Amino acid sequence: MKPHVRAAVAAIALSHSSGRNVSSVYSYSELKYVNIDASVQGNVVDAYDYNNSCHIDGTLPSLYHYGQNSHIDLQPQSGGQYDGYDYGSNSHFELTVSGNSAELYDYGEGGFFSFST
Repeated sequence: MKPHVRAAVAAIALSHSSGRNVSSVYSYSELKYVNIDASVQGNVVDAYDYNNSCHIDGTLPSLYHYGQNSHIDLQPQSGGQYDGYDYGSNSHFELTVSGNSAELYDYGEGGFFSFST
């Protein structure tokens, strides 16, 4: 997955899990804040990535990333767990949300990526 797609997925999961809007996430791998507005009402996602000037929206689990022109599946599980698939990179990922933090395992990259609000 591309770094900005990981950040968007993390922001959406953090919003969904907390029931709050997210205005940015800190990417520990990039050592910077990523400006993404994410709002999830029920399962309806409305997000905007200001760094890449693009929308990400849809109804969980089916999302569309307009900057990548590709679909993303983000399936909520129990206990802050999410399973997903990024069609832009053809890679599976898993995400765990705990409070204000999210940890994503990207099978395409073979590594963990951490985010927080």
